[in-house]
Amino acid sequence: MFKKRPEIKNLSPLRSSDRRKLADQIIKDYDIPIPSSSEPAPAGEASSSSSPPASLSSLRSSLLPDSTSSARFTTTSGPNQTLLVGTLYVGAHPGQEERILWFQAGKAARMLPTVYTLWQNPGVVPLLHTPDFVVDQKLAHGSDLMIPGLVKPRGAAWDARATKGAVVAVAGLQRDTVPMWVGTCDVDVTRLGSDLRGQRGVAVKGLHWAGDEAWGWRPLGSGGREAPDAIEGWQGLAEDMTGAIKDMKLDEDDADADGDADGGGVALSDNAASADPQQSRASDLAEVVDVPEPTTKEVDDAFIQAFLFSVHKAKADNSGPHFGFDFPLQPSFLISSMIQPYLRHQSPHYNIKKTSWKNAKKFIKHLDKMQLLKSKDRNGGRRPYPLPKPKASNADAAGESKPSAPDGADPSVGQNITIQVLYRASAKLVPTLLPSKTDFYSGAQIAAAVKTYIEQRPDLGGQGASSVKLDPFLANTVLNADASPQDNPHAADDRRALAAGRILRGALQRRVVDDPKLCQPFYSMVRGDNPSSDQPQPKPKSGAPPLIHLSIEKRTGTKVVTKITGLEPFFIDPQLVAPELQRKCAGAASVGQLTGGRPGLLEVVVQGDQRKIVVGDVLARRGIDARWVDVVDKTKGKKK
Repeated sequence: MFKKRPEIKNLSPLRSSDRRKLADQIIKDYDIPIPSSSEPAPAGEASSSSSPPASLSSLRSSLLPDSTSSARFTTTSGPNQTLLVGTLYVGAHPGQEERILWFQAGKAARMLPTVYTLWQNPGVVPLLHTPDFVVDQKLAHGSDLMIPGLVKPRGAAWDARATKGAVVAVAGLQRDTVPMWVGTCDVDVTRLGSDLRGQRGVAVKGLHWAGDEAWGWRPLGSGGREAPDAIEGWQGLAEDMTGAIKDMKLDEDDADADGDADGGGVALSDNAASADPQQSRASDLAEVVDVPEPTTKEVDDAFIQAFLFSVHKAKADNSGPHFGFDFPLQPSFLISSMIQPYLRHQSPHYNIKKTSWKNAKKFIKHLDKMQLLKSKDRNGGRRPYPLPKPKASNADAAGESKPSAPDGADPSVGQNITIQVLYRASAKLVPTLLPSKTDFYSGAQIAAAVKTYIEQRPDLGGQGASSVKLDPFLANTVLNADASPQDNPHAADDRRALAAGRILRGALQRRVVDDPKLCQPFYSMVRGDNPSSDQPQPKPKSGAPPLIHLSIEKRTGTKVVTKITGLEPFFIDPQLVAPELQRKCAGAASVGQLTGGRPGLLEVVVQGDQRKIVVGDVLARRGIDARWVDVVDKTKGKKK
């Protein structure tokens, strides 16, 4: 979560009442036992049930010190750079400097601890263990903890709190009582059993670790505090594993004494060998530690064999389309899910940097040359294989023209959007002009209602007359000459009409529709090639229809960019528009969070003044009418 440095706003001190509430919520969420008070009440004073005991106060201060402050933060997380907004809680334990102790992220209200809090409060969350090279080479770089990487305490059960969704800490084998990594369980660890060989999948999803930006933050400068060598209070594992590995060593004298006189010994049966799964697990870890360093060719062969086995296993286990793969595959997915779990040895010697290719891109190109897969560049510019040509339809064979088919990668291309403007009548017009104030009416229906009202009253002007005589309903309800120009932009026209005693028919119809106090505007946006009344229509939304905003701006001197916002209401994904603009405009295009907008709204920025390409090509292909685009040129100077 904190692989990239978060943007932290100004810190503000927590009130004592808020700090106590947060601490009590933490105690409740993590089921932390409250130690009994060791200080008896002074003689002659009765203990008050309303005041918390001293032990509860000390526990609160240990979880959230008295000097705790809070601040909002924003960061991006995940492969899609999803925007994440949350709250940080900064405090200082006695004798230490201020550090980030807790954080809340996203919609989850649960407080999540950092390693600094875990070093100060042993046993707050379950502690799991994994080999040290997994901590140093995988977890410290933001990877998740896989099920085969877990190490279970010998002769003991998993911590009963390590259920699915629970917050857990992870430590290595060298410093087995020092949490170095924090995450949430993706599976129920308590049901994994003792023998983890052959099991696949993510065990714990990472949130924070010693070495990320939250660990390295401090009020002045940067740099985290080094972890201690051991922490009393956490359940260790090193002695159990050491004993398990030592149990596997057999002296020759003992073998001769217990076996035949010739020293031949007795071969263990399969059942005997698997009688102690934990000892078998220790054997696996011992093999990991003692694996000699392989040659580069051996590592290359292991990677290719792992890829072939993963494809074979996917084909055998999945009968659906694409055998469970979601194409195109990302390089990170290929390495983490198709190569790493199936390597012959889970050892630091077997990683992509030890191969002759050195990185995933060259490894994928090598697999392409071996005709094991097809590859393409991330930006879509180079494809080493021809794309299939679409089959000609009957309309093409007959020479008929038809709109271009939507791109497979972007469902918005070729879409047909219809925007219908509707109105809801106020109580002033019901029932004299319109029958209901809950129904929706189009502009044509309101104009027809005004026409019917006039025709039913011949004294107002009669059929065919260009102007209408004002009656009490029109003069007092429709027109409003007493309002200020801010409340009624038509106040001047209303005064002239009242003075003349008449108003034009067309002006009266427009006056009813344009006044939001008479007819509240709504809009309905329908997406589909053939929208019909039989299909369920979306509920109308209040207000005027949305617009796509194009802004031509200057950046850093004379550099001009085109910024596009408001694409989401029109079913357009900005992440898919940016690569198309980059190709068609031959310039850099980027997607980011809309400045000042709510989280999730994005803006696309492309170099140069590209309004013609954006409006006439990119948006037109997605069914956007030019009337729905608001273009503002901010590069021109203001008129004096």
